Amino acid sequence: MSESNPNAQELPSTFSQLVIMLATSALQQLGQIPDPSGNEPTISLEGAQAMIDLLEMLEAKTQGNLDEAETKMLRESLTMLRLQFVEVKQAKGGKASAAEKSAPVQPDESTAPASTEEAPKPSTEESKTKFRKSYG
Repeated sequence: MSESNPNAQELPSTFSQLVIMLATSALQQLGQIPDPSGNEPTISLEGAQAMIDLLEMLEAKTQGNLDEAETKMLRESLTMLRLQFVEVKQAKGGKASAAEKSAPVQPDESTAPASTEEAPKPSTEESKTKFRKSYG
């Protein structure tokens, strides 16, 4: 008495389809996919960040439960999306930051130490880039 759903055989729900759907949505939010109506693509960094966060959550929650191909696809998708996110964010804010880079930097005397003994040593730890959740 069990009936099989013919649509289920045509469109199986798989983990890779979920990853593709979320990655495509992130690319749309980043303006990397043309608008079907012919309009300029809109960029929503917040929307793209949300899709990337969802994929990261999937990566964490499915760790050890995916086959090799699924793990590779998820990691490569996340890497590509993170790079695209940074590029779009830099391009979006790049015009303002170019003007800021050309302006000379003046040290603030109110925060400068009174003597060289009190000055903090510039350590290599300060110059190292630390991993942060933010993509830009």
